[in-house]
Amino acid sequence: MLRLALGVLRSGPSAFAGLAAALLLAVTVITLFGSLIATAIDGGGSRLGLIGGAFGEIAMLMALFVVANTLALAVRQQARAMALLRTTGATPAQIKRLVRCQVLLVTLFVSPPAWLIGSWGARWFLTELVARDIAPAGAAVSWSAGPPMIGTAATLLVGVGATKIAARRTVRGRPSAALAQTAEQGRTGWLRTLAGLLVLGGAVPLVVFTSRQPVDKSVQLTLLGTLLLMIAVGLLGPLLARLAMALLGLPFRLAGARHRGEAGGALAADNLRGHAHRLSSAVVPIALLVGLSTTFAAVTATLEQVAPPGAYARSDVWLRGVELAMLAGFGAVATVNTLASLTVARRREYALLTLTGATRPQLMRMLGTEAALTAAAGVLLGVAVAAPMTMAFSVAATGSPVPVVPLDTYGPLVLGSVALTVLTILATGARATSEPALSAVAAP
Repeated sequence: MLRLALGVLRSGPSAFAGLAAALLLAVTVITLFGSLIATAIDGGGSRLGLIGGAFGEIAMLMALFVVANTLALAVRQQARAMALLRTTGATPAQIKRLVRCQVLLVTLFVSPPAWLIGSWGARWFLTELVARDIAPAGAAVSWSAGPPMIGTAATLLVGVGATKIAARRTVRGRPSAALAQTAEQGRTGWLRTLAGLLVLGGAVPLVVFTSRQPVDKSVQLTLLGTLLLMIAVGLLGPLLARLAMALLGLPFRLAGARHRGEAGGALAADNLRGHAHRLSSAVVPIALLVGLSTTFAAVTATLEQVAPPGAYARSDVWLRGVELAMLAGFGAVATVNTLASLTVARRREYALLTLTGATRPQLMRMLGTEAALTAAAGVLLGVAVAAPMTMAFSVAATGSPVPVVPLDTYGPLVLGSVALTVLTILATGARATSEPALSAVAAP
């Protein structure tokens, strides 16, 4: 099975670029903050250990969330090939084993560069902490094989565990129906919906609990609560994406009815709404980027407002900025990987539209509208994710449910997310539509 997995990776390495980037990030951050914790244990100071633990906890959750989401997308892109394997006699267990082998090989491939980047990042971060008197003078990273090995093992464990969920839709059912399943994603399973509702319900008491805690405790609870809500959005993604598109696409559908169905916006809105699973894969990373960035921006601005003069030191502001930049980087990588993969995977769809009379400018206008709607849906869900916990934190810090939202920070974050979405879809769409239609239709 390892040989087959290696052959698949060699035949189409670009299809695994997103998964490789996500696994690289996961191993890197675990190595980085694990190295800081190891340094603290060796005498680097208790505050260094707290910083490494707090940053590492959030970074690990983010990295593993991105890995799980990207792996699901990678498996979905291989649905047709896996369906063909099933019709030739492959069992569901063998398909899952194939995916696990792919995760194993990609993880081992990206681990060495991730160790180097993580070790360098730990040294840079510690140097900055020392320069700001956050870590003891003369502190240096203590090299140990533990953090890199733990980074690879933890990432591999999560990746292999996620294959059971990622491959579930591909391997279920009879082999004779496997190819038909690739043409339609189907409805969201009741188990996934139930899990999403349970996670969403579990976040409600956390919101109430956070609003009643001291400010220092409510900060971490706010971020963890936002991540919990992001998990709920990931599970309920197709349903939420369909609802968001029904609202956001209404003006475009009205325009299409006014122009007798010839408006590209109406086609884009109906197309996105009809492929809710694909849309949710694109929207969730955007919501992740916007939601976490919104939470951090609001929490930082509220802390600066309520802290006594001089209490909220520049070092703390810098730490918050680094944490925000790190999370924004995770969200940006996940967004670009997902959107690029989804857009390129639709090249046969673009080719069929071309063969039925659509021109390339019309396809690009459709893609532009889809990109704008996808970005709007992601921003809407991101704000919805951030709102409950930031409001709870604001109650704990100021007594008011209205948090401080710094427009000079928040505006560029939202506009950057929208620009990233639109540019990624248009750039990859331009490449996907440049291929001759007949060859694109014949491609697997």
